[in-house]
Amino acid sequence: MVIADDRRRYVAANPAACLLLRLAEPDVLRLRIDDLTPSANRSAIDALWEAFLRDGVQEGTFELMMPDGARLEVEYSATANVEPGLHLSILMFPPGGVGGRAEPAEAHETGLTERERQVLGMVAEGRGTAWIAAELGVSNSTVETHVRHVLEKLGARNRAHAISLGLQRGEISLDLGAVHPRYWG
Repeated sequence: MVIADDRRRYVAANPAACLLLRLAEPDVLRLRIDDLTPSANRSAIDALWEAFLRDGVQEGTFELMMPDGARLEVEYSATANVEPGLHLSILMFPPGGVGGRAEPAEAHETGLTERERQVLGMVAEGRGTAWIAAELGVSNSTVETHVRHVLEKLGARNRAHAISLGLQRGEISLDLGAVHPRYWG
């Protein structure tokens, strides 16, 4: 997960994003979205950004130009204004890797239970299964069951995708001050 401001500058990146980008967090925070866009695609960025801000959500595939010159295609799911002027993007390797493409499961019509929203919110804060279990006073397997139900109900491929879908559908919200206090409040 990365968070960018209105100027498309990254203001936060979780460890998974740093690993994917092959950069330490301070190096990611020196970049703008434009810096990771291949030069041939930069002319389309303004229009894509305007559509993203207007629509509030955007998803698809995007080719990144890594700082070392390598190119990497990722899937992304983005939500605008998770806090005013701050925009969340979840970057994922395409399902099925280099070969085939796996389709996500169909989402159920029912929303998440209060406990499932609570667990998904903790996952969005970067909490692991053991931490969530200890905090809620339940077993690790109970937490994993809640996560599995969240994935099924949202039709998500993985936890990061569930966070993005949960935000888009209003099932959860982020207290960004709690996620990365040096940037907010």
